[in-house]
Amino acid sequence: MIESTSQPVQARPAAAGWRERVPGMVSVVVPAYNAEKSLARCIESILGQTYGSREVIVVNDGSTDGTENISLKFGDRITYVCQENNGETAARSRGIEVASGEFVTFLDHDDYWDPEFLQACVGFLRQHPEVIGVSTGAQVKSALSDVVTFRPAAISEVAFREKGPVVIGDFFAFWASHDHICSGSAVIRGSAVDEAGMQRPDLALSGDLEYWAYLATFGRWGFIPRVLLHVDGTQIPRRGLFRKYYERYRKAPTVEEWERRIVPRLEKADLPGYERVRGHIATWMVFARVFVGDDREGLRMAKKYRHHLDGKFGALWRLASILGMASWKPACVALRARTRIQYFFRDRQL
Repeated sequence: MIESTSQPVQARPAAAGWRERVPGMVSVVVPAYNAEKSLARCIESILGQTYGSREVIVVNDGSTDGTENISLKFGDRITYVCQENNGETAARSRGIEVASGEFVTFLDHDDYWDPEFLQACVGFLRQHPEVIGVSTGAQVKSALSDVVTFRPAAISEVAFREKGPVVIGDFFAFWASHDHICSGSAVIRGSAVDEAGMQRPDLALSGDLEYWAYLATFGRWGFIPRVLLHVDGTQIPRRGLFRKYYERYRKAPTVEEWERRIVPRLEKADLPGYERVRGHIATWMVFARVFVGDDREGLRMAKKYRHHLDGKFGALWRLASILGMASWKPACVALRARTRIQYFFRDRQL
């Protein structure tokens, strides 16, 4: 099925019951931008799921390569949607408008699932009707490193896996401790999506993270400690990575912009865990600002959220901000020089 945004499509209201969803069906939304290298593998991993009731919605976000040709080869096994380039979150929201399944999930074009992913997630949601969403573990390959990592890192521990699937008591505390959720690892009830509404298209960067946090204010989540998602950053074009990430980080919001629809919905019990999650987000947002040379805004956020900044970069931001711009600027210049060298040698390895 082929659909084009050349004809206006009525936006879905953010209210429950806006349409009748197909019982048992999983709607899989695949945002695709210049995806010719990896899209076929992604779609095939969806079509090869042991769970049979699914629809695949590929949203071509203004690609300039062979993404459309690859999509059309799958014929009526997918729904194909075209739009101008507006970013991943806008593409996911466009897919949500088309989705008709009882369950909704997203899979980036360079990633893929093990065959049991949908079966495991739908099975969990049916077993726990009080839960609005569930996620699984993921194996991660980065474009910048040859080291394979796992999310959450604890999933490599036998004791963690042996606990089995869980209904999470405090979503934000669990997220802060385990970094357990990412795009492609989660399946959500369509009713929860109807109630919450779309991903925010203005968040071209980090829109998926905002969506998980926002959805968590609508109900409980579960987690399945199995690696069923494979995140493969090696499939993106690796030449010109510095320019690619510069354009991406240039669109980073401030922390305040990122959290504006989450904070009003938080309960008092959510705050300790949420502040830790926000510290993780702030650490990344500061890095993005420094990466593109917006050092003053980076310093402002580093100072405001310094008590919850995390990891090695969080430690760097706290140390570099001690003397204000006098210590901040040299640290930013040094980081940018190190980053340029890292990207240069990554290009040379190709």
